[in-house]
Formats: sequence, structure tokens, C-alpha cells
Amino acid sequence: MSSDEWRLLNYLFLAAESHRKKQIPGRDRFLILSLITACEAGFPELAERCREVVIRDSPRHLLSRYANAIEAMQSEEFQVFAKQMRRFCTTERAEQLAQGLGFHAEQELQKSQGNVQQLAGKIIQPMMEK
Repeated sequence: MSSDEWRLLNYLFLAAESHRKKQIPGRDRFLILSLITACEAGFPELAERCREVVIRDSPRHLLSRYANAIEAMQSEEFQVFAKQMRRFCTTERAEQLAQGLGFHAEQELQKSQGNVQQLAGKIIQPMMEK
């Protein structure tokens, strides 16, 4: 598992936990971090799913200005925002939080037979259903 995939799974798990607890602002922050990481890891479809959840509940969000996640990532304005989001929760902090809640990315990935996209899809699915 690459470091991008590991970060992606931790951020998605934290988004799902925030969603489950009805902490929408926190969920959206973790979804944005997931979107950024998914783009960097080469999973544009997953990044788009993150974007869809954020703009569904926050139609005026910065992400709604862009046709898709890739276009947002190419924008200088979004890059400034992405930098702020990365400061919100570092990779190390995300791992600590996720493990504190019982989520271990490598173990979960083994349960999904090493398919990052399948595991990520399973994590994000409840958020897609609203």
C-alpha cells in the first residue's frame, strides 16, 4: 500500500466517523482531504464522489465552482484552500485519530483483499446515501 493510499483510507475513515456522529463540518474537512489525496493517488472517481457529498450538503462550497475534482485541484484558489486543509489534520494526526478509533488501514485493506478502491468505496457509500 502506498503512502497516498494509506492516507486516503485514514481520511475517509475519519470522514465516515464524523458523518456517523452527524459532525458535518468535520466530515467535510476530512472529505476534502480525501479528495486531495485521491487525486494525488490517481483515483479521480473517488475524488469526485467526495466532492459530490460535500456540495450536496453545502451547495455554496468552494468545490461547487468547479466542474469536477480534477478541475478544482488544478485551480490556484483551491490549492490555497488545500494547503489550509492539510494543516487542519496532518497525515500523522489522521493515523493517530483513526487508530484511536480502532481503524488500522493495513488490516482493513487485507480484509478487502488489497483492493484500495473497493475498501474506499465501502467506506464512502453511507455518506453518499445521505
